[in-house]
This record gives sequence, structure tokens and C-alpha cells, in this order.
Amino acid sequence: MKRRIGLWALIGLAVAFFWFVIGLFTWPNFQLGRSAVVAITAPSSLIGRTMPLAYYWFILFNAAIYAFVGLAAELLRSSMIRHRPS
Repeated sequence: MKRRIGLWALIGLAVAFFWFVIGLFTWPNFQLGRSAVVAITAPSSLIGRTMPLAYYWFILFNAAIYAFVGLAAELLRSSMIRHRPS
């Protein structure tokens, strides 16, 4: 279970890093920060709308959010497996 939660966090880190690189290459594009796709895949961008975040905090917050989502998904998965009718 720890490995799967770590993979969730790694995926969150990769997604945030992807959006950071896309943001670097399309720098004057101000609409990227308001995109619904960015808001769904990188929820830490919603935090950055109220107060500016440095890029490393954006990436780390996104990894932490994905880790919490992974923890919830794994707990739900394990409880569903335990209570499955046979």
C-alpha cells in the first residue's frame, strides 16, 4: 500500500512538473492558469490563484494532494476488498 501511495505522489509530481514546463514554453500565455484542465489535473494551481506560489511549492503541493487522493483511494479499495461478498 505504501508503494502505491508513493506512486500516486510521483504521478502528482510528474503532472505538476509537466504543467510547469508547459508554462515555461508558453510563458506569455496568461490563459493557461485559468484552464479547467490545469485546475483538474493540478489542484495546487487553485491555491496559487489566491496567493502566488513558487514553482517548487506548486510541484510539492500537487504531489501531496495526489498522495492524499491515493491514500483515500487505497483505503476505499482495501475496504471494498474486505467486504466483498463471496
